[in-house]
Amino acid sequence: MRIDITTDAARLLNDTESFLRRDPLRHTVIATVLVNRINGRSGAMETQFLSVRDSAGVVVGIAQCTNGAVYLGELPAHSISAVADAFLAHGIVLRSVEGDNADAAAFAAHWSAVGGGTFCEKYSTRLFGLGELSTPEAVGAPRQAVVDDVALVIEMIEAFGVEADVSHRLDEAAVRKRIEAGTTWLWEHDATPVTLVARHAAVFGWARIGPVYTPPRFRGNGFASALTATVASRIRAEGADACLFTDLANPTSNKIYQRIGFEPVRDFVHYALTDQPIGT
Repeated sequence: MRIDITTDAARLLNDTESFLRRDPLRHTVIATVLVNRINGRSGAMETQFLSVRDSAGVVVGIAQCTNGAVYLGELPAHSISAVADAFLAHGIVLRSVEGDNADAAAFAAHWSAVGGGTFCEKYSTRLFGLGELSTPEAVGAPRQAVVDDVALVIEMIEAFGVEADVSHRLDEAAVRKRIEAGTTWLWEHDATPVTLVARHAAVFGWARIGPVYTPPRFRGNGFASALTATVASRIRAEGADACLFTDLANPTSNKIYQRIGFEPVRDFVHYALTDQPIGT
């Protein structure tokens, strides 16, 4: 087994494309991050990409780490400890790990055993793929965001991050590039933007939607459902399929997305890692 770590997204995508194509929906997060990095839509966030190869040099696993937050793709069970050790050997201070329930738990337990840190489950998410789409009605209308909306979009993304307790932030340049790429949508009611729905470029047939955010004062009017369905229909019109993640602790969002046609695929767990491990 050989483990490689690189910040070269283009090289990593080239090396792992066949592996990612085996289950592109499972790897939508890593594939999206790779493409955003290549296209300059990741802003100042630095990501280390990790690949696991077998004795014949064939890629059999993948993971990534952004600002200390580890995201696990499909990995051989026997490689989990070595993957954690590889990130630590690069001097990365790990702050969290997210992935398949068993893999994330094994990673966190090994990290704790090596450095004496502690870990706790912070939240669980569910990946949904689009089935038969149903588009609900809501007052108002959708529109693509334009460059003049940059400040508003940043404000809404940051508000989403605070509510979701997401540590990653996009800078103005990254938001501007995403708007220019046509991946950011707003729902307007009475000439006021009331909901944000962003999406990513399709990778291997899947385009991931997120974040979805409606300020509290505008909630309960179906704006998010209508705009998410609109964006999903645009993705379908491009010849791709839509997917998204929900927080399992939020039953409202889970029901809303299922009503418009999203079907559950897989669950993931996120562990917070606390106390810096020895040697990092």
